[in-house]
Amino acid sequence: MARIPESELERLKAEVSVQRLAEASGLVLKKSGKDFVSCCPFHADDTASLVITPHKNLWHCFGCGAAGGPIDWVIKTQGVSFRDAVELLRSDSSLAAGLAAGSLDGAAGTVGIKPSTVRKLPAPVALQASEQELLNQVIDYHHQTLLASPEALAYLDKRGLAGQADEAGRHASENARELIVKFRLGFANRTLGLRLPQARVKAGGELRARLQGLDVLRESGHEHFNSCLVVPVFDEAGNVSEIYSRKIGEKVNGPAHLPGAE
Repeated sequence: MARIPESELERLKAEVSVQRLAEASGLVLKKSGKDFVSCCPFHADDTASLVITPHKNLWHCFGCGAAGGPIDWVIKTQGVSFRDAVELLRSDSSLAAGLAAGSLDGAAGTVGIKPSTVRKLPAPVALQASEQELLNQVIDYHHQTLLASPEALAYLDKRGLAGQADEAGRHASENARELIVKFRLGFANRTLGLRLPQARVKAGGELRARLQGLDVLRESGHEHFNSCLVVPVFDEAGNVSEIYSRKIGEKVNGPAHLPGAE
């Protein structure tokens, strides 16, 4: 499993406002000194036990003990895993303003929020797509993931993908980006599975089975190319015909090179 960089977690904790998340959840906050208070949505509360401290970007309930930062708030209100919560916030910073709008029905004292069975992030592949279209869509998703991944881009830079500046004097990094886009290089970091309908939902089970048949997912449900640089091979029509992958990182468990779909 590709580890979420600590720097990225710290960025989210600093940039995503707990106050805005709480307001988007439907809570009415009242000023109390430097803090804000409200009835806690995680237990029956009529004493305004929830305290939000903006200058620390933290929240804490003195009634039930629930506490944390923005990531913890998303976990609690959306009923999702830590990884899902991070991806929700990473996918679009504007989610901080409206991620959970209406999720608590605007009422304090909402108790027993259950894990969600509906993915909050849009799936990058379509159930009705053909096998070839599915494979193309997966490669497109991995490509966009790489472009947004400092970890993967740093690996490519370390391997000297950029090379030297060309005769026109363009910086090496510009050449690198052109190569990445031209060859649709990608990065698999486990987030594909987080965006697919869950396996216990009919559509999710069918879609996952098809992706297993394409060697994109394993029987366990994990991405086959997890933590890998993904290099697609295209046919004359521009469709993906083969996939080569190489694990990145200083420590690699198991084989560094993985066979892929053909």
